[in-house]
Amino acid sequence: MSNRGSPQENGESMNRETENEDSGDINGPVHEAAESQHSNNDNHEGERRTKRIIRRHVWNYLFLFSCVIAAIVDPLFFYIPVINDSKRCLLLEKKLWTAVFVFRMVTDVIYLVHIALRSRMDFKICVKTRSNICCSNTNLCASVRRCFSFLIDVFVVLPIPQVVFPFIFKEMRSTRPSEIIKSLNTLVLFQYVPRIRQIYLSWRNLPRNAGKLDGWIKALFNFFLYILASHVIGAFWYFFSIQRETACWHLVCGNLNGCGNSFSCANTDSSVNYEFLDDRCPINTPNTTKFNFGIFLEALQSGIVQSSNLPQKFFYCFWWGLRNLSSFGQGLQTSNYLWESCFSIFISILGLLQFLYFLENLKTYIKLATKSSDKNGKTSKEEHKNRRGKINWKARKLLPCFQPDSRRKKEKSSQSKGTSDGDAMLPSSSAT
Repeated sequence: MSNRGSPQENGESMNRETENEDSGDINGPVHEAAESQHSNNDNHEGERRTKRIIRRHVWNYLFLFSCVIAAIVDPLFFYIPVINDSKRCLLLEKKLWTAVFVFRMVTDVIYLVHIALRSRMDFKICVKTRSNICCSNTNLCASVRRCFSFLIDVFVVLPIPQVVFPFIFKEMRSTRPSEIIKSLNTLVLFQYVPRIRQIYLSWRNLPRNAGKLDGWIKALFNFFLYILASHVIGAFWYFFSIQRETACWHLVCGNLNGCGNSFSCANTDSSVNYEFLDDRCPINTPNTTKFNFGIFLEALQSGIVQSSNLPQKFFYCFWWGLRNLSSFGQGLQTSNYLWESCFSIFISILGLLQFLYFLENLKTYIKLATKSSDKNGKTSKEEHKNRRGKINWKARKLLPCFQPDSRRKKEKSSQSKGTSDGDAMLPSSSAT
């Protein structure tokens, strides 16, 4: 029996479908509405994902900018102390202290927000994968790396300069020698190194285009590191110069009883005359037998340690750091003081590392340039071959009489072969 209905039944079914469509029955296009709703949901989800990616990129740029500002601002703490040469006392620049303190607090708040966002992202990944990131046995190396990075971030965000520098200034203004200053200086230096590491990690995570633009970005980053290193070395040189002069004062006052209780300019004792320090700690007419200032003598003789003009001090110290970093510290004449020798060695090694990093980036850039030129040459050759083939095909199609000799020979050989085959198929005369 046939499954096809009668014409009357088919006509009635068609009439019912048209009536349903005319009456606005929603049972028909339910599937289409569901598909349109699903596509709208996909579009909204794609828009939300795009917005999240944009916000993440904006935050990464903001965080990188805050890290750069923090790396530039932190060495300004070393420019706060100033020596009053006439009274032989130590004073502090309160305006500079307030400005640097505020900038450091702002960058620390941004860093705390970054730590919170990254911890939230790690927690979401932990919930999705249903595994503990910091205690997973399957991926122990990644867990240890994450925990170590978190501890470094916590160490970086600690307000060490805000707490440590007042103790350093207090020990410097005392009239007795102290060994605590060296430990506090080392603590400040150890916190500054992870900040440079965070700048490198944030820069590496930014989206970049491959090729020549990436090479230029690496070159600019290398130049920024070179300038930042010169700035940091100059700030340390200024601060260590003041520490070296106060160390001479401490050495003299440790052997005499004629000194007061403090070298602070706010609490100077008018009854104490510190003119004898000019003879025991000679600067204008240096005497290495009494006290050797070494590489810090230039800062003391130039008068920048007595100046309250920040741009003057900053650019002079920056030039000193840039000059010795570019020459790998070859012009430094050090004394037999241990920490002065370590500082000079650090300058020489840092300059060498900067130069090697520049050579590595230059090598990478040359490789990328040669690869791109080879690709361009290959593509140009392929395009030339394709263009030549198209021209030859058009010429053969339009002018078949102007064909190459090889093609003519092939056609002649095929024709001769065909005639020989035909002659072979014909019956011979002897047979007939």
